[in-house]
Amino acid sequence: MQPRQVHTVRRSIGIAIAGVVAAVALSGCGGGAVAAQVPPGSGVPAGTWITIKAGEIAFDQAAVSVAANQPFTVVFENRDTVPHNVSIFVGETGGERRFEGAVFTGPATRWYAVPALAPGTYRFVCDVHPSMTGQLIAT
Repeated sequence: MQPRQVHTVRRSIGIAIAGVVAAVALSGCGGGAVAAQVPPGSGVPAGTWITIKAGEIAFDQAAVSVAANQPFTVVFENRDTVPHNVSIFVGETGGERRFEGAVFTGPATRWYAVPALAPGTYRFVCDVHPSMTGQLIAT
């Protein structure tokens, strides 16, 4: 093999290895995430989506609204270096859990596919930090 060919082969192998390393690193992000926590293959979450952010052990907004009786996507941005999630409960206090998002450490983002909710008032909570709460209104 000529020196130029050796260089080309080495470069091709280096590019292939870099691609594999990047793919493995990306697949490990957010360890343990389930299919509902990543965007669909098209890269665009299905249905209406709302964004909720966590930073400094607090949600960025006190209330969000969604359409009742329609599934939606929560784009959850954990800007902290500690674990957070979003769970949804019926009513303003107590109440039955209707959705539980995977807990993950940030900074990172997860997409939560949430099933349709009946009209009403719900609350969203971080299971790790129960003082982090907000109101979700389905109309």
